[in-house]
Amino acid sequence: MKRSTIAILAALLLSPLTAQADHRHHGHDHRYKGYDYAKVVDVDPIYERVGYRVPRQECWNEQVRVDYRRNDSYTDEIVGAVIGGAIGNAIGHNDSNKKVQAVIGAALGASIANDLNDRGYAGHSYRNERRCAHTEDVEYHEEVTGYRVAYRYRGRIYHTRTAHHPGKRIRVKVNVRPML
Repeated sequence: MKRSTIAILAALLLSPLTAQADHRHHGHDHRYKGYDYAKVVDVDPIYERVGYRVPRQECWNEQVRVDYRRNDSYTDEIVGAVIGGAIGNAIGHNDSNKKVQAVIGAALGASIANDLNDRGYAGHSYRNERRCAHTEDVEYHEEVTGYRVAYRYRGRIYHTRTAHHPGKRIRVKVNVRPML
């Protein structure tokens, strides 16, 4: 009786270890919530043509016309306004009329002086000015955007697409269902 009790106790103690060993298949342990690793048998990169905007600045020299005048100051206009105002003031008959005539005379005198000053045009010349325009070019490159992966799990071949190269093995989710 002692031997049978020892045999029963040994069987009970060893049964979890035997069950654990049964869960192993080809060196993989399935105890981790339905995940396992499969052997990668083929990896092909997926290439796509990707465009990038590249800023570019284009510059050139451009000839610009420059006009010259003999007198670029406003002295003539100011003097004309003062003289025109004095004349308008002298022509006016009463106080309100003198003010209006003075303003009209000042404006007329400034206009005449400006016209005379414009006649002081001396000529023109040309100078080079640097001009630039900003544009964008589009450059295309072939880039790896993913991988087509073939892997073997328990003797069957499966295919998937991954964003990164998987290496020699790929983690898979195992869905075990009872046979009915």
